[in-house]
Amino acid sequence: MVLVRMGFLKLWLSSAVLVSLGLQLTQTAEVKGKIVCYYGSWTEIDSIIPGDKCTHVIYSFIGLDDTTWKYKLLDGDDEWTRSHLRKFLTLKTTFPGTKFHIAIGGGSGESNKFSRMAEFASRRQTFVQSIVEFLYEYQFDGADIDWEYPVVDWRGGRPIDKQTFPVLIQELRTAFNTIGRPLEITMAATIVDYVVEVAYDVPKICQNVDAVYLMVYDLRGAWDKNADVHSAIHARQNDSVDYSDLNLDYGGPLWNSLGCPAHKLVVGVPFYGREIIVFGENKPGAAVNQNATINLPDAGYTTYATLCKRFTDSTWKKTFDNEVGCPYMQKGSSFLGYDDVQSLRLKTDWIKSHKFGGAMVWAIEEDDYDGNCGPKAPLISTLYDNLKDYYVSTQ
Repeated sequence: MVLVRMGFLKLWLSSAVLVSLGLQLTQTAEVKGKIVCYYGSWTEIDSIIPGDKCTHVIYSFIGLDDTTWKYKLLDGDDEWTRSHLRKFLTLKTTFPGTKFHIAIGGGSGESNKFSRMAEFASRRQTFVQSIVEFLYEYQFDGADIDWEYPVVDWRGGRPIDKQTFPVLIQELRTAFNTIGRPLEITMAATIVDYVVEVAYDVPKICQNVDAVYLMVYDLRGAWDKNADVHSAIHARQNDSVDYSDLNLDYGGPLWNSLGCPAHKLVVGVPFYGREIIVFGENKPGAAVNQNATINLPDAGYTTYATLCKRFTDSTWKKTFDNEVGCPYMQKGSSFLGYDDVQSLRLKTDWIKSHKFGGAMVWAIEEDDYDGNCGPKAPLISTLYDNLKDYYVSTQ
């Protein structure tokens, strides 16, 4: 059985060496804008993945084994996990126009493993081959590298990562180009300027990826004693120097200015809010940086499906903050910043006006699919309605 399987794998790998350099032999002048939907593997699959509204759905996550340097199933290498993967991939039949990717990494401690793997050619080769085999086994359409983050020491990164990460991406691209069907490489990345500038060789990376998913969320929160929305479009007039760059207006164009084509840049939006306990003057913005604390589970992470139930609770005061382009709610000492239909419309307008590649969602299962707060699936429907006819130039 193993010999037969490997024989098919070799045939799959060698069937069409059509591309040796670049992403494609030819490029069209325009491509359809992306709506990329991350899916958390810890949730049930049924009825929560509207593949007809997503151009890409990403299964999150698998990890990296730092003894073998191959991929590792984070939920356990057992029949339940593998059957869950197979069930996820049945969606390819339901939604034939949607691409299904696997995400490797995430924000749960994989960074140092990536760093140690990428440093050595033999480890990179082992990792790349294991990803190719994984994509073959489950028939995924691509891989999303979610290294959070290269170089950043408090995440386990090292200075050498800035040189080795582009090499890893190049070697993935070379391996994918030898396969007889198109496979995509994408990556998730921060927009925080001091991380972007030290961690990423932007031109080299963007030469070999199909898209960069910009995580324009979790930019502020109780971890830095800042009571404010966490996914702002615009800066506040009273923002301190430390916070004035933590918004879409600054962080999105930063990647473009460093050499990544705009059509490859995809703006991430959250389908969740961050709740913060505020002491002192309960007012959003940098003025209360020293008054926020963190004493809520999961840093106040609240899915849209949960937080929207507060809309009809008169004890919560709901405000749309035009200065930053996002809403928030307040009740006593509680402050909750999030995204809604109105802010997502503004963000899709921003995407189109800047000719960016589309929108990315974390996470698709967190929308209001039961219609407890109004029409069902309001957030993904808003993105779809505003981007379904959007095409972006690749020139």
